[in-house]
Amino acid sequence: MKKKQRQSIVTTLRNYPSFPVDRGRLEETIHEAAIELRQAQATQRTSFTEFYKAQLRFISWKVWALQLLIVAGMGLLLHNFINHPHGNIQIVMLASISAPLLVITGLQTLTRSLTFHMLEIELSTRHVLEKLTLVRMSLLGIADLIGLTLLAVLLNVWIQTGILSLLLYLLVPFNIACLGSLWLLNRIRTSNCGYYCLLYCALLVIVQIIFTFNYSFSLFLSSVTGLWQVLLVLSTVGIVYETRGVCRTCRSLETASRIQF
Repeated sequence: MKKKQRQSIVTTLRNYPSFPVDRGRLEETIHEAAIELRQAQATQRTSFTEFYKAQLRFISWKVWALQLLIVAGMGLLLHNFINHPHGNIQIVMLASISAPLLVITGLQTLTRSLTFHMLEIELSTRHVLEKLTLVRMSLLGIADLIGLTLLAVLLNVWIQTGILSLLLYLLVPFNIACLGSLWLLNRIRTSNCGYYCLLYCALLVIVQIIFTFNYSFSLFLSSVTGLWQVLLVLSTVGIVYETRGVCRTCRSLETASRIQF
C-alpha cells in the first residue's frame, strides 16, 4: 500500500464521527462489570475443606495402599519378634525402619511436576504452586504420622513401653528422612530429583537394618533419651527451614512463568 493511501485511510478513520459517550453510563457499566467479575470469582473459589479434598483425589490410591501395606506388614513382622530374647529393643529398632519407607511412598507425588514435566500445567492452574505443594506435603505428612502413631500404639500394647518414648524413636528417623529429602529437593531441580531422594531414604533404611541386626541396644538406653530429644528438635527446625526453601522455590517458579508468558 502506498504511503499516501495509508495516510488517507488513517486521516479518514480519525475524522470518522463517533457517537457521544455518556461518562456516567460508562462508569456505571464498568462498576457493574466489576461486580459481575467478583461474583464469578466468588463462585469459583473453593473452600479450604474442598481444596483439601481435591488434593486427596490428586494423590494416587496406590500411595495410600502402599502406606497401609507398610504399616500392616510392619505390624505383622513386629508381632513375630515379641518373644525374642532382646525383643523389646529390637522391635522398636525394626519399627523405626517404617519411617523412611513411609516417606518413600510420597516422593513421586511431590516430584512428579519435575519428573513428568508437569510443571507448566500446574503453573497455569488458578491455584498457587506454593499452596499446592504445601497441601500435598501436609497430606502425605499427616498420613505418615497416623501410620507411625498406629505402630506406636501397637508397640505400647505388646511391649508395655511408654508411648511417648516410642513416638520419639519413630519420629526421629522420620524427620531425618523428610529433612534429607527436602534438602535434596531444594538443591536438585531436575527430573531426576526423585531418584536422589529415593536413594537417600534407601540408604537410611539400610543403615537402620544394620543397626537393628548388630544389636546396637545402647542407642535406646534411657541415658541417651536426651540425645534423641535434641535430634528431634534439630530435625524439626531443619524441616521448617527447608520447607520455607521449598516455598521460595515455588514462588520463584511462579515469577519466572509470569515473566516468560
